[in-house]
Amino acid sequence: MKKTIQFCTVSILAMLLGAAVSAQTIETDVSRAEALAGAIAGSEEGQRAIERYLDSGGLPEAAAQRAVALIRELQRSDLVADPLVLASAADRVSQAASRSFISARIFKTKVTTSFELGEGRYGFDFGPPDAKVTKGFTKVTARSDFIKGPRPAALRRPEGDTLLRDGIRNIRTVRLPVPSGKYRVFLMTDDIGVPEAVTSPFGEAMKVNGRRVRMASATPDAWAAETYMAEPGGYLSDGEKADAVGRRGNARGASTGGVVMMNAVVENNELVITFDGREGLETYLTGVIIEPEAMTESVFAPSAEARRVLFTGQDQLLEAENQVNQAVAQLLNDVTTSAGPQELAALLEQPQPVVEPARDVSPN
Repeated sequence: MKKTIQFCTVSILAMLLGAAVSAQTIETDVSRAEALAGAIAGSEEGQRAIERYLDSGGLPEAAAQRAVALIRELQRSDLVADPLVLASAADRVSQAASRSFISARIFKTKVTTSFELGEGRYGFDFGPPDAKVTKGFTKVTARSDFIKGPRPAALRRPEGDTLLRDGIRNIRTVRLPVPSGKYRVFLMTDDIGVPEAVTSPFGEAMKVNGRRVRMASATPDAWAAETYMAEPGGYLSDGEKADAVGRRGNARGASTGGVVMMNAVVENNELVITFDGREGLETYLTGVIIEPEAMTESVFAPSAEARRVLFTGQDQLLEAENQVNQAVAQLLNDVTTSAGPQELAALLEQPQPVVEPARDVSPN
């Protein structure tokens, strides 16, 4: 009887989660209760709920704290009585945390009035055919051979910087002519107030010349801390120079722009980006900037908080993974200790899980 009650609880939670997702298919803000329900339900939408909840934590250390709290709450609460269900739920949280740790994040961004592309970089400005193009950039329209997608369409706002105020929605593939080599790539978007176009403007994941990079889920109001596009400078290596950009008068004021930075290896003189979107959501790009990785100067100036997210070290990632692994190990130890003879036998007789190789890579 105990197990019958338990599986009824899981079914109810799964139905509640499904209803919440159906009612808010483009909402990325997820509560801890929804993440818990997702961990127990084990459905595809349930896994997304866990990931969105962990993503909103920001830094890997914050995502790890959220994951550990979820695992402990699963164990302490009365939601799960079956040890097999509990172990599976904890494993789902652990896997979601691992994906969250290495995901690319969108940063709020502003384009300064002193911005210039400079020599040796490649810029592509997306928008309507009659839109003003930023100096040094190549125009990309909805009918350009550079892009493919289901009914791509240009959008334009009446105000804002030319790199942000117009763009193209519903893109699935971008192919840009760039000499072979290693580059830093900046994809730009804007909050145009259309939920389906800004909830996941770069898709849930993207493939950059075959390398899959998962995108952290976040609505525009939760995009990571401020960054700036400025004239070339040593902003990536000199924090003081980067912070000085944010204090300038030409970088002040509200901004609705967003940017994601990643490293890419270009082969065969072509950068290919494919967006893995979700049904009901659209991509939206306003510009792409590509600069050689070997350049000591960059047009990208991240704030102190943005640098913490961008340059998270391997040691910090390992520590975050370790925290979650310890929480899972403690849960399994406690479950094994308290399980009855039949439950313990079921746990011990479980086949070893088949773990899919990690396919996502860090954007950097």
